[in-house]
Amino acid sequence: MREIALAQAGGYAVAMQGYLTRRRRATFDDVVACIERLGCVQIDAISTVDRTQRLVLAARCGRLEPGLHDALLRSGRVYEYWAHEACLLPTRDHRFHRARMRLYRERHWITGSRLLEDAPLRDAILATARERGPISARDFGGAGQGYWEWTPAKRMLDGLWSIGELAIAGRSGVERLYDLPERVLPDTVLGEPDPPETERLRELVRRTVLARGLAREARLYDYYRLEGGRARLQPHADALVADGLCERVSIAETGETALVPAGQAELIEAATPRGAHLLSPFDNLIWDRTELRALWGFDHALEIYKPAPKRVWGYYVLPLLDGAEVVGRVDAKADRKAGTMRALRVHWERRQRPRALREALARLAWLLGLPDTEVHDGLRDQGDSCGAGT
Repeated sequence: MREIALAQAGGYAVAMQGYLTRRRRATFDDVVACIERLGCVQIDAISTVDRTQRLVLAARCGRLEPGLHDALLRSGRVYEYWAHEACLLPTRDHRFHRARMRLYRERHWITGSRLLEDAPLRDAILATARERGPISARDFGGAGQGYWEWTPAKRMLDGLWSIGELAIAGRSGVERLYDLPERVLPDTVLGEPDPPETERLRELVRRTVLARGLAREARLYDYYRLEGGRARLQPHADALVADGLCERVSIAETGETALVPAGQAELIEAATPRGAHLLSPFDNLIWDRTELRALWGFDHALEIYKPAPKRVWGYYVLPLLDGAEVVGRVDAKADRKAGTMRALRVHWERRQRPRALREALARLAWLLGLPDTEVHDGLRDQGDSCGAGT
């Protein structure tokens, strides 16, 4: 088993993400291929900078067209379902996620309150979808407030989606539109048989390793939020190594083992990720906060739901990646009316890196179609900040 340094492990994981260092416009096929490579891309409605799914895809594919989310769903090549959280997933993987639909019939934060036993409401919603096509909570009086004050209709709609009796057909703003699965997903996908449990788990572990590039065995379960933790997945990790699909490396400083794709261990030392990037707080590289801490020594706290006086870092804070290191965090806001990408405040981990901030902020501004950048706070020498005119 090859032994590598902790810094090499983190650097290789960054290098395998494929973050762009040049300006380009994404094609539709680029985006689908990226979702297929990552396995899942988390969805979130907050648009302070841009919605996380767009940030994640733009960082790897280039500037995105408006309306991309619905176009992906209409294509039949991408669908929405639960994975790490609510995600965009490749339709080709649908069969590997049906076990979750069966699990959610029994327990889930949406379906676990006997919601699905409300047969009249359930039947009314399914009948309306059959007759009218895409429907939303608005068709049944609205969604209510927040997750915990949803109306019964909204909870039923998301419950039926979670167990696979409805699918997401598109969006009206941020509001989900639901329809029957056979109108959203290709017949060939719906007709595929469910894989045996051993095949399903082994394949999802393999895809985790391919997506992350390097994945510590202790956290293999987190990428797709697979139940049972390490103990359940260990036999499948062992089988992937035995079959020559993955190989193990040992991290020198901790003695922990990680999996990498077969044939890649010898390339780890030569991996030299370049460029500076501001990452969505839900980016696939960093969404596992335990892995983020273990590989890069960085603690990231999401403070969106905290009252402003209790926030330490800011409202929508983007980790700043410079090469293989996470060097700071930026409380950011896209001011679309002014055409400016703003760094409201910058918090450095150790020394300041104005070059990295300037580069990353300019890159993000271009991806969002904003002509200017501006730094409000966080650099002693504001003259060496981003200024205007990226």
